[in-house]
Amino acid sequence: MSLSHGLLGLLSYAPMSGYDLKKIFDDSINFFWSAQTSQIYRELKALEASGCVESSIEAGQAGPNKRIYRITDSGRERLKRWLLDTSDETGEDNRNEFLLRVFLSSNIGMDALQRILEARLTKYRRDIQRLEALGAAVEKYRSKIDVDAQMPFWSIAISRGFHDVGSHIHWAEESLKAIQAHLGGEA
Repeated sequence: MSLSHGLLGLLSYAPMSGYDLKKIFDDSINFFWSAQTSQIYRELKALEASGCVESSIEAGQAGPNKRIYRITDSGRERLKRWLLDTSDETGEDNRNEFLLRVFLSSNIGMDALQRILEARLTKYRRDIQRLEALGAAVEKYRSKIDVDAQMPFWSIAISRGFHDVGSHIHWAEESLKAIQAHLGGEA
């Protein structure tokens, strides 16, 4: 996925500031796509230059003025073309730096790998908690987005997140058992 298509998709729900877009990334889709604030603003500038979004300055309710971005008809068409162009080659984490490190861990030994996997298992458990918290995050967006219309789509994506993280937890627990058996066998 390109960041530009993610931004267009979010802007298809409602006009938003760059700050709003970053919050939605962090609150909702961060479990499968993350973006830095600088990347978001750089991409918004490029999308505006290409005519896919337009922006205007609006008075802030409790602070400074905000630049609000809106998707254009051209942006909606670009988003629709991208959504419909899903081939077998559409990426799903074909590159996994963490797994490459595990694969090459003979260079650091089983004890070190065990500590790394224990830390990663803790991270995976936090990821599950973050997914569980998405329900509360959705409530924050009811005033901006027709959340009820989006829920079937969001629920399907979130379900995939639970399956992915659940399989990572299972794998880490299984791997830790294998390491413990291996270390116990060395004694």
